[in-house]
Amino acid sequence: MATPWLVDRPLQVGPQTLRGRIYLPAHQPGLAEDGRPGERYIAYHRARARSGVAMQVTGATPILPSSEWNDICLWNIDESIVPGYQRLAEAVHEEGGRILAQLAHPGPTETEGPDVIGASWDFSEVARQVAVPATSAQLTDIIELYAAAADRCRRGELDGVEISLAHGLLLASFLSPLTNHRDDEFGGSFERRLTLTTRVLDSVRASLSPEMILGIRLGADDLVEGGLRPDEAARVARALEDRVDYISVMVGNNNRLEARVRHWPPTPAPHGLFRDVARVIKEAVSVPVCAVGRVTDVDLANDILVAGDADLVGMVRAQIADPDLLAKTRAGRAEDVRPCVGVNVCVNGLLEGRPLSCFVNPDVGHEQDEAIDLSGRSAVVVGGGPAGLEAARRMAEAGCRVTLAEASDQLGGQVAAWSRAPSRSEVADYLQWQRRMLDRLGVEVVLGTAVDAAWVVERSPELVVVATGARPSDLDIPTDGSVVVVDPLEALVAGVNGEVVVFDAVGELDGALIAERLATVGQRSVTLATSRLHIGEGDGINTLFPMIRRLAEVGVSVVERVRPSRVEAGSVVLEGVFGEAAPTLAADALVTWAGGVPVNDLVAGLADHGLRVEVIGDALRPRRVVDALSEAKAAVDRFGTTGTTGTASCADGTAPLLAAHPNTGADAR
Repeated sequence: MATPWLVDRPLQVGPQTLRGRIYLPAHQPGLAEDGRPGERYIAYHRARARSGVAMQVTGATPILPSSEWNDICLWNIDESIVPGYQRLAEAVHEEGGRILAQLAHPGPTETEGPDVIGASWDFSEVARQVAVPATSAQLTDIIELYAAAADRCRRGELDGVEISLAHGLLLASFLSPLTNHRDDEFGGSFERRLTLTTRVLDSVRASLSPEMILGIRLGADDLVEGGLRPDEAARVARALEDRVDYISVMVGNNNRLEARVRHWPPTPAPHGLFRDVARVIKEAVSVPVCAVGRVTDVDLANDILVAGDADLVGMVRAQIADPDLLAKTRAGRAEDVRPCVGVNVCVNGLLEGRPLSCFVNPDVGHEQDEAIDLSGRSAVVVGGGPAGLEAARRMAEAGCRVTLAEASDQLGGQVAAWSRAPSRSEVADYLQWQRRMLDRLGVEVVLGTAVDAAWVVERSPELVVVATGARPSDLDIPTDGSVVVVDPLEALVAGVNGEVVVFDAVGELDGALIAERLATVGQRSVTLATSRLHIGEGDGINTLFPMIRRLAEVGVSVVERVRPSRVEAGSVVLEGVFGEAAPTLAADALVTWAGGVPVNDLVAGLADHGLRVEVIGDALRPRRVVDALSEAKAAVDRFGTTGTTGTASCADGTAPLLAAHPNTGADAR
């Protein structure tokens, strides 16, 4: 019997009927303007509503001034939010959607000021601040602040309010036995731990109109020893269900470093990994329950619904990657959905206070941009890595006739090699998607061709995009030849035999990915050495912490704050960066990663012919995939809004950098 399709089945949530079962849970796109919904924020939500999501929720919106969430979020602290809410609601309603605001008090996650408070004394590993117990007078004021904020949501014509009881924020700190050690009316027994939450919910409900939804986001597992666990969270849910219209289930605690990153799990974490927690809550209550957690395709969402694990399924990162996910799937075009590959560029950026960005989607945050028309125009793209693939696809979608030339026998550039690392294997899905799109759009792809200026000129393009990538930088290390020095890309693709030392001078996850790859293909031992304070120093905690755990699991040894001074007698001799003692490591092979050197010698020859040239990606300056894709978008946008002739230029508008290196066709990692 065919599996029932529940995704589009309407759902009654309190006083409203939702048009389906997939929603956009609370998250911060970092697009607010002075703490209010502006053009970019509204366009972001409109695009997801247009695709058909059942319900959308703003990110955690502070009910009082906050240093923790300054600049990147909405602030529901005064009347100035109301007109923005009204414009946001109008945009979502025009697309047939529903929009709610999540309200929160940061509590122990706050970084400074008098509002670093919690149920009891607690030290935040993340904020590195001590939260002091909130007084009864403070809590009385906070209840009133929630009510006033809810009233602004009502007058802002939103469809409802969600109250955050998750992530170790103020209300969550009262619910959890980990952080509530009070002996007054707000703590001690299980029932008294609920007092603040029930009073907040009652005050919020009184401020809403009868047709508005009131939901909660419940932190059902602190992921910390001694914290709230699913069985006790189910008791909380039962105690609160008469006051709310739905329960969104989340895990994690933002005051504990590893617990914070575990509720936004990056690849290769399992998909749908928190559905069992949602099921525990669903079995305890009669109101609709929402599940989240690496749900990246609609089939998985439907499976969660069919299994009875939840009534609504939240998909955030998948709808950041492709806002048209639902519409494409409904139209039978699931293969056209741009895949979320879990690299968590989005999460790491937001944790650092930057606006939302995406590993695979450079349009996120730019949904208000007008589409360009390149019908009847022509372009040649040289280089088939991420930058070249994105530029070619975008131009072809706009109606341009595109030829893409790649020097190697496959597309993907360096990313194809980096995806050999187990923790980045999902990135290959993105490359496959790009290849499908190029084929569907009729892009002429020429592989195994080392392009020169004459080859390009012969095709008379109006635009040439140079995306020829970079080659790995060499490190000048004295050696007696007793240890084989292996190119990092070769190590990723072909592996290395024997005992291996991987040295990383960059300080992101690159060295760790090489070490992980080698440790999983049969090496006797792998040691990762870095000259940085620690491995992955420049990467975000959301991806770094899981990688550290992964290296331990596969047996990689780590040596930090060292650099190779020489190679001799079958060993790599290390020296301490700060003069510390450093080990000498026996090795059969040494793999070094020190970043890339641009490969763009083609540019000068093209400029001599008066062709318009855009240099993007690693060919401009080696960085990350997200930069390469953003530059591809910018180059194509300029092509669509300017004339057809010109000279060589870079994505940043400067004159191109020149380098006499062979065209490898590689691109940003």
